[in-house]
Amino acid sequence: MLTLKSLCAAHSRHGLLAMAILAAASSPARAQDRSSPNLGLPVDCRLGEDCFVQQMPDVDPSEQAVDPLCGNATYQGHDGWDIRIRTLKDIERGTPVIAIADGTITRARDGIPDRIYDRAHDMDAAGKECGNGLLVEHADGLVSQYCHLKEGSLVVRPGARVKKGDRLGSIGASGLAEFPHVHLSVRRDGKPTEPLTGRPLGLGRESCGETGAGLFEPAVRDALSRSPSAILLVGLANAPPELSSLVRNGEPPGPKTFEPVVAWVWAINVESESFFRLRLVDPDGRTMMNVETKSLERRKANYLAYAGGKLAQREGEYGLQVDLISGSKTIWSTTRSILIGQGER
Repeated sequence: MLTLKSLCAAHSRHGLLAMAILAAASSPARAQDRSSPNLGLPVDCRLGEDCFVQQMPDVDPSEQAVDPLCGNATYQGHDGWDIRIRTLKDIERGTPVIAIADGTITRARDGIPDRIYDRAHDMDAAGKECGNGLLVEHADGLVSQYCHLKEGSLVVRPGARVKKGDRLGSIGASGLAEFPHVHLSVRRDGKPTEPLTGRPLGLGRESCGETGAGLFEPAVRDALSRSPSAILLVGLANAPPELSSLVRNGEPPGPKTFEPVVAWVWAINVESESFFRLRLVDPDGRTMMNVETKSLERRKANYLAYAGGKLAQREGEYGLQVDLISGSKTIWSTTRSILIGQGER
């Protein structure tokens, strides 16, 4: 029986793959340049616009989790790159999951429903943590694993040959997925490997930060070396939204006139001592709100900030600008025009 496991919601590297998969992963390396396989991204999307790095592998075997950039965008024992889309509704767009290199499909599984995993209420998913997934054997002793694909989206089967960039399926939320994403993990000669640095996992903090010997092509290496801090969504509502509702249902309905106007921002990988500035302008160009949130005392993998409460006095197009600021530097800035319709007094 096929076992495809992902550690996006688990906390152990043991039992990552079934023995049959490990056997495939440890096949003899072919005579190619082992230093530069030039792997591509596992997704066909615009990083920082419609997809985002949520988590990276943990390179430190100690109790202190460390990502490949010497930061904290990971958790204990996490073994891969998690590239997410915003909400469960967004999986209907069919964001392509693609092959990172030429290879052969060795294992595949489909048929597991998409839903946001809730540790408190969902039944145990033992043996199906990866959800709908694939294993691809490449040259040079490399094996890649893709997890949490959308149910029914797989377009390849075991034995199929794929080229770098070929579509394998779509981003989903199957298995132990607490947000919609694809989880990419890599093995080299049977050993879990961090592809941005090109080093085996578990070497410790000294293995982070150096990407010169990495396995990704230069453009991908550069993209993945940027800060994972990002603003996912901003909006207006008549009450503060909840993170759990945002990831499942998307943004809430906007307010109408004579209702409270609450400006909100949903961000990921927000570092300690960062804060948000929210500025709202009414249809006449008057500043309705210009506030700064308190600085964060500690890092937040997911964070929701909001401010406001004044009533909208007239219908029309309101302008919202939100900045994520760390120290004196603006890390991220986004603007949005939002139409507020006529409500009842």
